[in-house]
Amino acid sequence: MKKAYFINSKTKSLSIVPYFLKEIYLKKKYHLLPENSFIRDLKIFIHIKILRKLKIFFSLFSKLKILKSNLKEFRYVIFDRHSLDTIDKILPKNDYYIITSRIENFKEIFINKFIIIYILKNLFKYSLKVNYLSSLIEIIKPKKIITIIDNSFDFHLIYKIFKDKDITFYAIQNAYRNEIYLKQILSISNYSGHYFCFGDYELNSINKNTKDNTGLKVKSIGSLRIELAKESIKKTGKTHQLYDICLISEATSNILSSGALDDHQYEYYQNNNIKLLKYCLNFCKKHNKKFLFLGRSSINSFDEFLKDEELLYYKYNNENLDFKINFFDKSKYDHIKHLMQSKLIVGTASTLLSESFGLKKKILVCDWKNKNIKFDFNSSYFPGEGLLKLSSEDYKDFEKRSLQILNMNYDEYLSKVKNPKSIYNLDFDTLKFLRNEMLK
Repeated sequence: MKKAYFINSKTKSLSIVPYFLKEIYLKKKYHLLPENSFIRDLKIFIHIKILRKLKIFFSLFSKLKILKSNLKEFRYVIFDRHSLDTIDKILPKNDYYIITSRIENFKEIFINKFIIIYILKNLFKYSLKVNYLSSLIEIIKPKKIITIIDNSFDFHLIYKIFKDKDITFYAIQNAYRNEIYLKQILSISNYSGHYFCFGDYELNSINKNTKDNTGLKVKSIGSLRIELAKESIKKTGKTHQLYDICLISEATSNILSSGALDDHQYEYYQNNNIKLLKYCLNFCKKHNKKFLFLGRSSINSFDEFLKDEELLYYKYNNENLDFKINFFDKSKYDHIKHLMQSKLIVGTASTLLSESFGLKKKILVCDWKNKNIKFDFNSSYFPGEGLLKLSSEDYKDFEKRSLQILNMNYDEYLSKVKNPKSIYNLDFDTLKFLRNEMLK
């Protein structure tokens, strides 16, 4: 696969994208790197190792704020600003402090004698950032540290530093995790705090790989984000069925970056996603069904080109261009509301498939696998078996299965799903449990 290499002019970070997205990244003001590998690697070194570090240094220096008195103590710490709009909704108001863990999100950096001494004492143990975050925790003295970014490397390092202190740690599953990925996440610090996951697949995978870690407390509780969405949407009134088929967009752009797909995985998954779109379009046209193509990006995204990027992903090598992707305001749970308004939700590997199952919706997982691609931490694996999974890549089988599911009521459908609790803990009051747990 031909790739284009870019440097983000704002963050000085590297992005490797499929070549068909080149023009969009140029519009985004990314700096295109040359195809000559020697010159490209030299430029990457200069931007990443030198210019980026200088930019970060001067940016952070400008945000220094001298503390005349210590920060207020809080019972709770929300770890990572990206945990906002979820974790804060299960905590008592005005009794939590948000620790920003991503450098690009730092708005101010506190400094006082204690912080300086703490950083110097631990200078050769951990990074400057981790030592700074640790010093804030020492000052704030929380009883509980909670995150929904369960794969945060910084969170697990912080746990390692404070595991013997009187602090309870909670990591809540944010997205799809296969067994290999879960093992990698929890082995960073030999984590033995609380881990709350979607269903029994994650619970059993963790227990299987952490037999010696008797302190780890794992519980399947469903998805916090989906349960909050249900609570919010319920207040606005009943939802009505508007669509027969909802296809979840699974477009992605980065290749060979941390946590991203490699070349072979990218090409295979993209071809599958385009094929599934064609199947849905043909099915809905033939059977006169209402179709919703649910976009991955939010309509109010700060990146104005994300929607164009997603559209081009599905148009590349696709002779059927007669479709549109619908984007919604994710901050208001509009995308979840449209899932609830759909009779059948279709996809390949999206976290929204598990979460749609948690909405008690009928789902169809096109479980298309290439045996030549090694199963690793990026590989998709959807738990559960039965009617909800389709391994055949033939259109006729897709058509037959879709019609079969559409003609069933929900109870009939659920009876054809083997081990549904492995996917999602359906009969569990997630919000009541979490809110009570936080008050302990």
